[in-house]
Amino acid sequence: MKIDIFKYKIAGLLALFTGIIFSACTDLKTPIESELTPANFPKTAAQFESAKGLIYTILPANYAIDYWRLESLSTDEALIPARDGNWDDGGQYREMHKHTWTPDNAIVQTVWAYAFNGVIACNTVLGMFASVPEGTLKSQQFAEIRMMRALFYFILLDNWGNVPILKNFGDDTPTSSRAEVFAFIESEVKEIIPFLPRKKDATTYGRPTAWMGHALLAKMYLNAQVYKGAGMYNEAVAHCDSITSSGLFGLDSDYKSMFLPTNGPAIKEFIFAIVYDAYKITGNSFTRYSLTPELKTKYGLGTRSPSNSMKTLPEYYDKFNLSGDVRNSTWIVGKQFNNDGTPITIKTSYKGLNQDYAGPLPGSRDTIWQLELTKAIWLRYDPNKMDTGNDYLSQYMGARSIKFFPDPNWDPNTRSDNNDFPVFRYADILMMKAEAILRGASSTNGDSPMSLVNIIRSRAKAPALSADPTLDQLLDERVREFAWEAWRRNDLIRFGKYSNTWLFKDAASDPFRQLFPVPANQIKLNPKLVQNTGY
Repeated sequence: MKIDIFKYKIAGLLALFTGIIFSACTDLKTPIESELTPANFPKTAAQFESAKGLIYTILPANYAIDYWRLESLSTDEALIPARDGNWDDGGQYREMHKHTWTPDNAIVQTVWAYAFNGVIACNTVLGMFASVPEGTLKSQQFAEIRMMRALFYFILLDNWGNVPILKNFGDDTPTSSRAEVFAFIESEVKEIIPFLPRKKDATTYGRPTAWMGHALLAKMYLNAQVYKGAGMYNEAVAHCDSITSSGLFGLDSDYKSMFLPTNGPAIKEFIFAIVYDAYKITGNSFTRYSLTPELKTKYGLGTRSPSNSMKTLPEYYDKFNLSGDVRNSTWIVGKQFNNDGTPITIKTSYKGLNQDYAGPLPGSRDTIWQLELTKAIWLRYDPNKMDTGNDYLSQYMGARSIKFFPDPNWDPNTRSDNNDFPVFRYADILMMKAEAILRGASSTNGDSPMSLVNIIRSRAKAPALSADPTLDQLLDERVREFAWEAWRRNDLIRFGKYSNTWLFKDAASDPFRQLFPVPANQIKLNPKLVQNTGY
């Protein structure tokens, strides 16, 4: 957000990519045309930057909305119910929540296309510069591009598992197994880590570094039992230790400051973050979706009105239960007050407050109601549509996250925020190491699961543990620390709880739901794609 990645775009490459991005992501025979020729291939790092802007344009586009929804709405973390027909949107959110999605689900289709468009963007740039002479410059620049490709492939590995491995622009390969995709990413990252920057400063913020490579490998190894049927917990610890021993990272003293609209390179905990700018790099809309119109004055949003759609489940909110924990204050719940302490009230009708009201004068606007967000959420009308109704009582069901603190400078047209979005941060390195040791890895550097979690709790001002946590306790700690950061699905699958029931999800889902289906429209375009089991 504080660095202008946007400046790296060039007209010729954007024109090329526009043609690619809106074509099928597996229709890879589009000829490469660009203003770049062998005569003007880049000879300096600065000359590479314009071309790499192609990648950094697509990275933020769908991450904080569509990708986040895939990872969070399919869990107990977040919910978008219908409201008397509003926000139903073809049932896509309900399908996520209940694990009834099909290969036609809009969110599934969007994120598949997003990830493969990212892969194609990386391959496009690599292909353009294939003839650049070998040397340090090419190795370093290609390492950055390949690391970004590895991140897009991690999204595919985690969510679809079995996907084509496209190493070059124009590849038209059949589907590879999840284990093969794992091996490809692992090999790529190991090969390029030596060529990636090892600094942590404004010049590397929002860009791949060696530390991002170690973080991605640690995450993959922690999930290796899921991805390939074999645990790799000692390997996860080794890559966590690589980051810790660098001395470049630590926990910021103020937990909530990491997620403010003013976050950026000064956050010492961010290993890799996606840069957002309300006017230049859009796509982070937590203010829009989580906050309510009646609270916009309190948070200084002017005339810009949020949409009031996204909330959390009571059982998820209940995990924020540690005395003194600053992470508890990242939620809005209960009666609401202005900044001067006066109640926030609405003058409405009996029917407007409660559309089930059957008493006299239903349209009278003499009712004064203090805004109150209830922890509880309940359904009305057709339960199959997950509909909560659309009066004030229903609109204020459910606790709301303000972890990515409401941005008073959000764009009035896109309603996008300035808050950068962390993908890998140092707290996760500590938590991954704690979990890997609990799952059987050898302890290193005198660390224990208890000591590692207590580092996290100390920053949060939460009570310290007096013994190693159980795996279930560690999972709950991950809720408190990483809420709203798009890791809940990944965590639940690794802990064997993704199929569980929760509010409005009354039946355990089949194990095949741990992977999403290959979108139906992509299979029609590319018969080499193989549908995942169960779909």
